[in-house]
Amino acid sequence: MKHVRWIIILMSVIAVILSGCSNDAASTDGQEKEKSAEKEEPNIPEAANNAEEMADEGPGKLFTTGKMGTEKLDQELEALPENVNAEEAYNYLTYLMAADYDSALKKYEEFDPTFTMGDAPANGDSDETQEEEKKKQHVALLMDASGSMGGHVNGEVKMTAAKDALKQFVSDLPEDAQVMLRVYGHKGTGSDADKEMSCNSSEVVYPLDTYDRQSFDSALSEFEPAGWTPLAASVKAAEKDLKKQSGDNTKSIVYIISDGEETCGGDPVKAASQLHESGIAAAVNIIGFDVGNKAQEQLREVAEAGGGEFTNVKSSEDMLEAAENNISEALQTAEMNMWSAMESTDIRWDAIHKKDDVDAIASEFDDVIAKEHGLYMDGFERLQESEKISEETADKLRERIEKREEKLLNFNDGKRKELRDKVEDERQKTIEMIDEKREKSSE
Repeated sequence: MKHVRWIIILMSVIAVILSGCSNDAASTDGQEKEKSAEKEEPNIPEAANNAEEMADEGPGKLFTTGKMGTEKLDQELEALPENVNAEEAYNYLTYLMAADYDSALKKYEEFDPTFTMGDAPANGDSDETQEEEKKKQHVALLMDASGSMGGHVNGEVKMTAAKDALKQFVSDLPEDAQVMLRVYGHKGTGSDADKEMSCNSSEVVYPLDTYDRQSFDSALSEFEPAGWTPLAASVKAAEKDLKKQSGDNTKSIVYIISDGEETCGGDPVKAASQLHESGIAAAVNIIGFDVGNKAQEQLREVAEAGGGEFTNVKSSEDMLEAAENNISEALQTAEMNMWSAMESTDIRWDAIHKKDDVDAIASEFDDVIAKEHGLYMDGFERLQESEKISEETADKLRERIEKREEKLLNFNDGKRKELRDKVEDERQKTIEMIDEKREKSSE
């Protein structure tokens, strides 16, 4: 019995020893596995080389809407081994920093460059058209001659471009239409000493009358860019001008050409609203010439208060298109001609807005490119500071980063141009369809 007892005790001791060894081995294996996992490098895909694929490969692991902290960045970059080559470093930065272009790309893809054409009227004159034929058409032009109109845009002096556009515009008006030209801000200078004189400068240089080329050109030559911008006072003066010859048999449209906001303390929004609500002017339209954001807000409010439209242009060609907006409604007499002209001017107006929409998408895309580039450069600098890359590798990596930005910018410019061209092509096609319908109706 004693022997049996000793055998049981001996076997228990051996079991305890073996159990301890097993636990030690398991513990060691676990630690080794943890260390192995810590050292395991992430599986980094090869970065895209063409811009279209670059725009699709994000967002990266660290791409966010906010500024990335250096601590988080350093932690991620620690996974890279020492002295990686430029390609490996670039792939890893792309894995971390590639931007999210989905929003801008989706807007590009969903952008509709086509135009909708309204139904043509049936043959025969309506009572409304016959009523319109009896009305005399008055077109009042208000020209900003403040000093800023002497600036340049797209290689043109603003004032010169505006005058050229007006010459073309009035020459295209029907022979029985009457036109008036009032200029403001054309006296004095932009200095404080001349402010009072300049703010009181607003005069008719071409009285309301049918168009005479020589007289109109002579009127345009009488002024050059000079002083301040008394916009409100000029709108009030135009109301008086038109009131003298207004009546039930007249219909008037006002066009204001300006490159800036009111600078003489007046309230142009109130003045435009009063002019429109008086029934003297059917609409107060404003054509802004290279107008900044702040001035655009005010001029848009003025146009809305005047029952008209505001558009910002950057060339004499765009100005002429904008000036033609809605003019046909006031000038055409036959119903089909009225429909054709209205559709055509609406299409031109829509085209301007569509191109503005394309530019807005391109601007959003550019902003994302700039943000992404900044993140890449943050990572690049941290790799240099931590001596993860050699000087030679740093030069090559910087070149890759710069090349990426260049490719994406070119890609965005291409998308912008492609869509703007499509808008113009669709505009031309729609105008041709409108013209065909008008011509067939006259056969």
